[in-house]
Amino acid sequence: MDAVQICLAEDRGIHHLDELVQVGVPLVRGAIFAPRNVRLTDNDQPVVFQASPTVFWPDGSIRWLTVSLLTSLQPNETRTLALHTDGGPAQLPEWTPSYTNTDNSLRLELGSNSVELRHGTLAWQSRGDGEEPEGHYRVCLSDSTHATPSIKEAQPWRVLEQGPVYTRVQSEGEWADDQGNRFSRYRCTLTFFNQGKTLAVDFCIHNPNRARHSGGLWDLGDPGSIHFRSLDIIAEFPEMQTSWVKERPEETPYFQPDEAALKLYQDSSGGENWQSRNHIDAEGNLTTRFRGYRLYSGANPIREGLRAEPIIGLQGKSIGAQASVKQFWQNFPSALSARGQELQVALFPADSATPYELQGGERKTQTAYFNLTGDNSALDWTQHPIVPVIPAAHFERAEAFPWFKADAQPGPLEALLRQGIDGPDNFFQKREVIDEYGWRNFGDVFADHETLYQKPGEAPYISHYNNQYDAIYGFARQFALTGDRRWFELMDDLARHVTDIDIYHTEEDRAEYNNGLFWHTDHYLDAHTATHRTFSRHNDTSSTPGQTGGGPGAEHCYTSGLRYHYTMTGEPASKEAALDLAAWLKTAHEGVGGLLEQILLVKKNDLPKFKALLNRERPTSHRYPFTRGTGNYINAMLDAWLLTGKPEWMNQAERVIQATIHPADNIEKRNLLDVETGWHYLVLLSGLIRYLCLKQELGQRDEHYTYSRDSLIHYTRWMIENEKPFLENPDILEFPNDTWTAQDIRKAMIVFQAREFDRPLAKAYTAKGDEWLEHVVARLQQSQEAHYTRILVILMQNHGSQSQAFFALKQPETESEQSNRRYWHPNEPRLTWTGIALRVLGRLTKGLLNFNPAREKNWLNARLDR
Repeated sequence: MDAVQICLAEDRGIHHLDELVQVGVPLVRGAIFAPRNVRLTDNDQPVVFQASPTVFWPDGSIRWLTVSLLTSLQPNETRTLALHTDGGPAQLPEWTPSYTNTDNSLRLELGSNSVELRHGTLAWQSRGDGEEPEGHYRVCLSDSTHATPSIKEAQPWRVLEQGPVYTRVQSEGEWADDQGNRFSRYRCTLTFFNQGKTLAVDFCIHNPNRARHSGGLWDLGDPGSIHFRSLDIIAEFPEMQTSWVKERPEETPYFQPDEAALKLYQDSSGGENWQSRNHIDAEGNLTTRFRGYRLYSGANPIREGLRAEPIIGLQGKSIGAQASVKQFWQNFPSALSARGQELQVALFPADSATPYELQGGERKTQTAYFNLTGDNSALDWTQHPIVPVIPAAHFERAEAFPWFKADAQPGPLEALLRQGIDGPDNFFQKREVIDEYGWRNFGDVFADHETLYQKPGEAPYISHYNNQYDAIYGFARQFALTGDRRWFELMDDLARHVTDIDIYHTEEDRAEYNNGLFWHTDHYLDAHTATHRTFSRHNDTSSTPGQTGGGPGAEHCYTSGLRYHYTMTGEPASKEAALDLAAWLKTAHEGVGGLLEQILLVKKNDLPKFKALLNRERPTSHRYPFTRGTGNYINAMLDAWLLTGKPEWMNQAERVIQATIHPADNIEKRNLLDVETGWHYLVLLSGLIRYLCLKQELGQRDEHYTYSRDSLIHYTRWMIENEKPFLENPDILEFPNDTWTAQDIRKAMIVFQAREFDRPLAKAYTAKGDEWLEHVVARLQQSQEAHYTRILVILMQNHGSQSQAFFALKQPETESEQSNRRYWHPNEPRLTWTGIALRVLGRLTKGLLNFNPAREKNWLNARLDR
């Protein structure tokens, strides 16, 4: 196999000194089975690196490998590395990191530096060799009254990974108030590299409480929220004499001429809409006080500006220390200060107008950097880190994305997608409209399509998209195709936002909510104080008929983008999020087994079918609705299987498929042409196709495969005979806009993909897919709505398998396999009195076997807001 090219390009005009670079590399099936068989070179010279597999092929070979290395680049320099899988010798470092764990502390030996971390604390110290400074670090939290919560139930520091490039350690625990009650949780992850001279601190503060969300409304001020005044990382260094600051990495440092403290405080984004209604507290009061940032000497402001990318430091005779914060201004309020021998990184500074409210189940992770050298450019790279680029041809060769063609000539559809980064209303410009910045908002996408029906001159709704239709996946795919770092930034920013803010990180609410994903904020209404949680008390009614509240819902859950973010970056939080969402979807559909829960499922799912039998109707025996919620459920099971390799996830996907669809379904009775709700079946069919492709990958053309394949054929043959563009009859639509035009691309891509499973009708599929795709592109080229977020994301999610880019099965089916119909009853499955009785009996038996009075009480209390 040819070496994988990894391009590192400096395009911001700054020095990158000993930057830690991590990149996920997809590998061809069977290429390597262990990281030791990989080596990395730069111009044929060996490079020291660290490698960790993240996903495996069914044969046990590595499917994705996270590669980490240290690199230095001059301004505007480009360097191309080569990753070889030929088993040659890897470059070994001149030193080997090690650690010692005792009852009291964890000690790391990192070449020229050592670090000691005290168990049960958020404190550690580093000691350098020779003239290097000794640093003492601690993390400090203050509550809304400026009191300091104490740490309790802290896990000992543990080594997550250690290698020649970096050592990563972590501790988790809780803060308690003065009564000993839990205040909040935390997770602190430390990554030491550059022989311990550089440290990255990823700190997550988490409110594990449930929100009370009375009436299904999720506004700020909820009793489940916690309020705190500040969160700081403080580092002390001896033998320092002066302090300095750079407001941007390319600037010359400003040295403080006296002993007064230096502080740079970012109060708002600095954008034109810095006073946006996006930044309000529970009472609706604006929390930003001035535009941009101010630099203080002591109590006196000496400079001000808009968007700071600062590095702050201390300098001794021959030693130094410095600190910075990743995406400093974007996650405002933020502050850096230097006083005497102390550096303070304020992730949540006390300077803000009001205390911070962390909603129930909400968390926030931020990254600070420290460097223990005298070079005041050592952390410049932290403001604009390198984005490694792998050629699109390798993504195709490694089958990293489905229906991916690296050499396809860009056409009008691709031109529409490019508007997302090059157009006047691109995704970066969208952020400016409602000032989609600040610690809670940054990374999310402005749902500007919700402004379509606003009056001229009216302020745009504060509307958040929350990864609907899997924008993360769309951004990841476009980055792989184009190598344009802007797509990577959109993917990375959104994934980090979703994993912290949009997922309901609690175990204390109702099971069908815990760890679920909040969907986009309410259609054509302002979010007000609901932040990213859909329903607000300030809206008299929802835009969804009959709904004025609710919570996380399966109809709006997407996991594939999080899976790709994990494999492309190695970020463990994204893997954790995808698996949490998969488990949540399973719980939301299947329950956890309590008696009251099973009785409720009988009422919701079985009683309607019982009534139908009484009315002499003939309901099907399908257990799951034919909706996008079920499609998302199947897709999440497949993502969980890919991430873990555990067969129970694939088995569950198969159970859901066989209880949802049948090769002999009476499609007319499905009412799929009722556009407002019927279109959801397209999401389900997409999940079915993905399942079939993974079964092909496994080499399993078994009963489940054949059943699913023929179910697909049954529906796609109906599609090419009956489906028409959604806007062909606009009068039946509540909002007849060009979002429906974008949705038509789902039909085109489904028939393009399905033709390989139904070759006798391949020409008919191709003709219909071409017709629908040409309709979508032609109409959107003339549309004034084509730049809207929802339209672009739908196009990105369904981009790839056009008629000139056939998806070819690795082992094409024979004619006998394609005609196999042996594994199912030839008639649509119907529910009988016996069937419904057995189903109800099964539920009640499950509930009785799992009966526990405390569980039943908790289940009931979670629904009574107690």
